[in-house]
Amino acid sequence: MKGQWPRLLLALALAVVAYAWLQGGRWYDQVARLRSALYRVSHSKTGPDDLQAQVQTLQAENERLRALLHLPRQGWKLSLTASTLYRSQLDLWMNRGSADGVSLRTVALHSGGLVGRVVEVQPNQCRVRPALHPDSRVPVLLGELQGVAHGQGWLLEVEEVRSRPSVETGTLVTTSGLGQIFPASVLVGRVRRSLPSSEPMFARYEVEPSVFLDQVLEVLLVEVQP
Repeated sequence: MKGQWPRLLLALALAVVAYAWLQGGRWYDQVARLRSALYRVSHSKTGPDDLQAQVQTLQAENERLRALLHLPRQGWKLSLTASTLYRSQLDLWMNRGSADGVSLRTVALHSGGLVGRVVEVQPNQCRVRPALHPDSRVPVLLGELQGVAHGQGWLLEVEEVRSRPSVETGTLVTTSGLGQIFPASVLVGRVRRSLPSSEPMFARYEVEPSVFLDQVLEVLLVEVQP
C-alpha cells in the first residue's frame, strides 16, 4: 500500500491541474489547495485503516475528475502515471516500461493535452515520441474538419483538411480517435494561421501546440482498448 498511494496522489494532481486548465480557472490556486491537502495527508499520523480510507477517497476523486475531463476510463486498457527521466533530441524517456504494461500502443497525456505516443519499450522505461516530432502523425479535428497533424519542431502543421469551409484562427485542434491509437477529444493545440497549399481541394494550417516539451515532467500513460 505504501508504494501505491503516492502514485494515486500524483494522478490526482495531474487530473486537478488538467480540469482547472480546461475550465479556464486559476489553475495555480487549484494547485496550491492540492499541495496543502497532500501535505496534510503525508504528514498526518494515520494508521492503516485511515490510510486505506484516504486512498479510496483519492481513487474516487480521480475517477470523478476523469469524467469531468471527458477522458473516460472505460475503453482504456492501461492508465498509469510516469515521470520524465531525460530528453533525447525531441523524444522523451519515461520511467515506465513493459514491466508496467506499457506497449507500442501506449499514448502519453499531459495536463495541457497530448504529448505523443510510445515508440520504444524497455522493461523499466519507454521512449515517447512527441506530436511535435517531424515523424509523428496524429489524426485530428479542426472544429468538425478532419486532418493529420505532424510536428515541425516547436509547432505543428495540419494537412489533408478540406479547403471549405475555412478554419478560423484560434480554432481548437483535438484528436479525432481515428486509428484507435490516440484517445478522442484530447487537446492538441490551436490554429495559428493558414498556410499555402498546392492542392485546391485541401488546406494546410499551422498550429500552436497545447503542450511544450519543457513543461513535461509527468504524464499519464494510457492505452485505448482496440
